[in-house]
Amino acid sequence: MAKLPERINVTKVVTYDVGQITRELKEQGNTDISLQNILDYIDGWVNEDFGCCFGHENNLGNLIFQDQDGEEL
Repeated sequence: MAKLPERINVTKVVTYDVGQITRELKEQGNTDISLQNILDYIDGWVNEDFGCCFGHENNLGNLIFQDQDGEEL
């Protein structure tokens, strides 16, 4: 029998296009583009993408399973 890992880490990576967000902020009249403005803009999206409320089950694709040493399972 194979040795089982001590822990299993599950992560999900969601990538947001900063260029697109910057364009959208400018279209909305925001001339002060900063990292904080961009983070504030995507905050709602992050809550949806990583949310655990009813209806968010479909957002759990592309999960990465690793053991405690970072080895993919």
